[in-house]
Amino acid sequence: MTTGSTIAAIDMGSNSFHLLIAEMTHSHWQPCYVAERKVQLAAGSEGGVLQLASQERALQCLQEFKQILSSYGAVPIHIVATASLRGMRNAGEFCEQVQCLLGVTPEIVSGEEEAELVYLGVCSEMASFGAGQLVVDIGGGSTELAFGETESMLRGRSVAVGCLSYLRYFPEGRLTKVDFDAAYRAARREFDRAVAELAVPRLMTVVGCSGTLLAVEQVLVARGKHCAGICRADLRSLVRDLQGFSHLDSVIFVGLPEDRQSIFASGLAIVLALFDALNIEQMTVSERGLREGILERCYLAAGAD
Repeated sequence: MTTGSTIAAIDMGSNSFHLLIAEMTHSHWQPCYVAERKVQLAAGSEGGVLQLASQERALQCLQEFKQILSSYGAVPIHIVATASLRGMRNAGEFCEQVQCLLGVTPEIVSGEEEAELVYLGVCSEMASFGAGQLVVDIGGGSTELAFGETESMLRGRSVAVGCLSYLRYFPEGRLTKVDFDAAYRAARREFDRAVAELAVPRLMTVVGCSGTLLAVEQVLVARGKHCAGICRADLRSLVRDLQGFSHLDSVIFVGLPEDRQSIFASGLAIVLALFDALNIEQMTVSERGLREGILERCYLAAGAD
């Protein structure tokens, strides 16, 4: 990678696909194009098999990304797949289709590797680190928790809790307090275990990223939130108002993107469970995440060479 060259990262997540194209500068990399598309690759894959409709949506999205990339010339592409493909019995066949389309085979990372990439991406814009930070990414199929005291992750965990996979607690899209509480309790059990294993200090900073947390923050902004980022009091108020809806597809809040309606309740249950497991009152939110982590890893590897 030389100054002025271009590089691209594709994050094939369980719910959304992300494309980031960046130009290398004399000291780092500079984003020049960012795109996000709702794909829901993991939809219906609870049995360990990617559904045909999900694969078709994914390939259609990647075809669009290919057209965008073509305008930048010959660009090296790094593709990472996460919980969307981990453990899928037909992941290899799907990856072959991606390789035929883009000329690159996706790298299916482990949960801990995913946590490290998220940490790298978020921390790449931090100026200082204080007493340490916990970076949290709530995805469609899993949640990553990464703790560190510098720009490098010390400990990371991937938890099988995601806004798409947790739709199973809302059968046929039904939304009742019983359904919400069931999703909350399941997530809380998983987070309690992960937080104990990470042994994070009480005075750490908590930084969230991902579409789920950004959507929650956008809704809270529209409601006139009481603190920077996301705070627990505002979350609980939002949960109370959520009870006014009886179906996932009917959830409408000012600031909530339409493509987030159906997964907002499951995401909100997960966010509240995380706050309670960590016993925190506030979380800052970053727009960076795994896609930036992919480029940061490439940049650091090039510097090492």
